[in-house]
Amino acid sequence: MRPGAFFLASVFAITVAGAAEAAGYLGKRAERLPPLRIGIGEDGYGMEPKSYEIETGRGYKLKVEATGLVECELVMREFLDNVWIRQLEAGEVEFKVATISVVELDDEGEFELTFVPIRPGRYPWACEGLEAQGLTGTFVVK
Repeated sequence: MRPGAFFLASVFAITVAGAAEAAGYLGKRAERLPPLRIGIGEDGYGMEPKSYEIETGRGYKLKVEATGLVECELVMREFLDNVWIRQLEAGEVEFKVATISVVELDDEGEFELTFVPIRPGRYPWACEGLEAQGLTGTFVVK
């Protein structure tokens, strides 16, 4: 291969490789999101925040806090199927798991999920059976 052609081929390969990178950087520490608070308000049917905007390829930590005023079977299967779960912590216990489908929050307590989104989209979550009371939200993954 002639030297000029080799140079052009190298520049093309570097350009294509750079364009394939994700927006995030997995080597960074996980970014802490505002906690998801479930069961707030006088009647316990409040939840905040209602939405998170996050990016693929970045690490995040999400603490979920339940007041215990309402029982919540937190369903976010579609979202959890499209993230890489790095860790789940509940109290002093850490779980290294590949998948989770539902988390039941029967009493007051909290857990923290460390994850990396891998597919863009809009992913709803809800306390099953309590959607009409407003216990719903969305992850928007860019």
